[in-house]
Amino acid sequence: MKYFLVLALAAVAFAATIKSPDFGLSPFTEDSEIEVVYENEDGTQEIAPSFILSWQARRMIRRLQKQMPCGFPQYGIPPLAPLKKSEVDVHYESGIVETFDQLTRFRVDGLDDFNINRFKLNIILSKVTFDITFKNIRASAPHYTTNTILDALRQLGLSVQYEGDGSLDFGLKNLRVAGTLKYKIPILWGSTKITSLRATITLESANSEITGIFGESKWNKLLNDKLASFIESGINDNQQLISDSIENTVVPRVNQMLKGNDFWTLLDSILSSDSGASEDDPIETNCVAPEDPWA
Repeated sequence: MKYFLVLALAAVAFAATIKSPDFGLSPFTEDSEIEVVYENEDGTQEIAPSFILSWQARRMIRRLQKQMPCGFPQYGIPPLAPLKKSEVDVHYESGIVETFDQLTRFRVDGLDDFNINRFKLNIILSKVTFDITFKNIRASAPHYTTNTILDALRQLGLSVQYEGDGSLDFGLKNLRVAGTLKYKIPILWGSTKITSLRATITLESANSEITGIFGESKWNKLLNDKLASFIESGINDNQQLISDSIENTVVPRVNQMLKGNDFWTLLDSILSSDSGASEDDPIETNCVAPEDPWA
């Protein structure tokens, strides 16, 4: 998940309007609201990258999406469309519940299927306002094992331990990430740096289809319904906690990636990669999706 957030926020930072003509998963729709501000209220223009054209930014976003099946190895980011892990270990403890789980052949689909609803880059205030929606993120694993303890009062023997296995299929519909990002651009030397990232995440609905806990009984369906409801409320009712967690996790990672690169160097690498191209030209990348090791 942290790889996905880093990539998504980096993409939003250069977004622009209009849906793309040659890419089925374009993040731009007819309702996308994009604004780039590089003038003061009195009409005077300060030193700013006014040469950044909207169509170049749109091509860059679409190129990022095409690169997602290969990932971004130069930044230590693995393939993201889909994201795959042979094994994932999960340890969760809250209240009387403690669980140890292992997922086999875990994968996440849908990280490259998002819409940019709103984007405003205010170069004078060094601030980005963003609003993006991930339409359908799906996590699955054909096999998992769990060791879960329900400990009401261990010293009195009121403790239940459950071991089981099954499959996992979990989905998030219309996960929306909106907020503001502030950055600092050095005038003469130094690296571009994110100084603040405040994000609000909301979720329309979740769907859980985990098997093997209570067989195929109604208790298993009840557990899935409760889990989906727990995820929905956990996201929608804990905005401040989630925002703080994102800022503390994403900002240091992105700043580490930006270290040693000033703003102009980054822009030059982006724009020069499409030298001589127009907006409607097919987007070409060197990405050849790796073979599916689980096929």
